[in-house]
Amino acid sequence: MALPSRSAIAFGQFLNTVSRGVLEGAPLAATLDVIRAQFNACAAALHVERRGHPDEPTVLVIREHAGDVAAMRDVLEPSCDHDIEHEVLASRCHGMASCGTALDGAVRYTLWIYRDRAEPEFDAEEEAIAQILVTQVAHGLEVASRIDSNTFERTLYLDVLDKLNVGFVMIDQSCRVIRTSRLAERILSRRDGLLIQAGKLCAVNSLEDRELQKAIKAATQRTAVGDLESSRGLSFTKRSGSRTLGVMIRPVTSGVDKTISVVIYIRDCDMAPDVESEFVRQMFDLTPAEAAVTRGLAAGLSLEDAAISLDISRNTARAHLRSIFSKSGITRQTELVRLVLNSAVILGDQKSLETGKSSSGQTACPASQV
Repeated sequence: MALPSRSAIAFGQFLNTVSRGVLEGAPLAATLDVIRAQFNACAAALHVERRGHPDEPTVLVIREHAGDVAAMRDVLEPSCDHDIEHEVLASRCHGMASCGTALDGAVRYTLWIYRDRAEPEFDAEEEAIAQILVTQVAHGLEVASRIDSNTFERTLYLDVLDKLNVGFVMIDQSCRVIRTSRLAERILSRRDGLLIQAGKLCAVNSLEDRELQKAIKAATQRTAVGDLESSRGLSFTKRSGSRTLGVMIRPVTSGVDKTISVVIYIRDCDMAPDVESEFVRQMFDLTPAEAAVTRGLAAGLSLEDAAISLDISRNTARAHLRSIFSKSGITRQTELVRLVLNSAVILGDQKSLETGKSSSGQTACPASQV
C-alpha cells in the first residue's frame, strides 16, 4: 500500500499537517511535498484556474522528487509550460487527478499526483483520499486569502485612525480592556488624564473616573438590550495642565455570536497632525514657500510664529498668505486651516506632533477636536 497506515489517527494527523500548512501560509511546494511523500509519489502538482477569467494565466505548482522529472517551484507562479511538464510526467508515471473548488466556486483546483510506473497504480481509496485533500487545500487557501484580506483591511483602518489622531480602546462586557490601538497606547502610557489600571480603563481624577465607569457600564447594558445608537461624550482633565482629553463611548457587537463590547475613541487636543509640505503643495497647487506657511498655520501657529519658524519676514509671510488665499478661493486664515485639516492631506505619510507653546505664549490646537 502507498499509505503506510490506513488508521483514522494516521490519516487525521496527515490531513491536519496539510491543512495547517495551507492556513498558516507555508509555501505550497512544501505542502505538495508532504502529499507526494505520503502517496509514495514522484511528483505532485496543483493547478489553479479562475473561472470566468480566461485571459488570466493558469497557475501550476509542482513539487517533484526526482530532479529529472520536472522543474521544482517553491512559490505560486504563472506557468506557460505546464502542458509540456504534464506530458513529460504522464509519459513516465501513473497519474491521478482530483478536482475541487473554493468556497465561492469561482476557483477550480486540480491536484495531480504522479507515481513512477515501477510502482503500483493508484487504487480507489487513494483516489478518495486525494479528493478529500484537494477539497481541503481549496478551502484552506480560500480561508487564508480571506484572513489576509481582513488583516489588510484592519491594518488599513487602524492606519487611518492613527493619521486622524484618533485612538481607540475596546472593552468587553466585564469592563476589561481587550484591545488598544497604537495611538491609544501612547496616550494612556503617559497616565495623564486616562490610564489602564488592573486591566481596566480609568480616569486619573476620581470624580471623572466614577463618571467614566458609569458611562462604560451603561454602554454595555445598552448593547445587551440591542440599543447600539447611544453614544456618550466625555472629557478628562490632564494633570499636565494642558488641554483635556476628549472621548466618545460607543456600544458595539461583533462576530456571529454578537459579542458585546464597548469602543472608546480618544482624541488628545494637544496632538495635531503634522501635515507634510509636499502634500500641501501638491493638493492645493502652491509653491514650496506657500506650502510651508500653510503647514505652519495648520499646526496651530499664528502667521507671525510661522514666519519666525521659517526664518522669513512678517511681510513675506503675509504675501505668501495672500497668494494662498487667491489660489484657494478663501479669505480668512481660519478657513485655510479648516480646508487643510478637512482635506486628504492629513492621510499622507506624516508624524504626530504634540503642539507646545508658540513664541506668543499660546498653545496651538486645531479647531476640529472631539
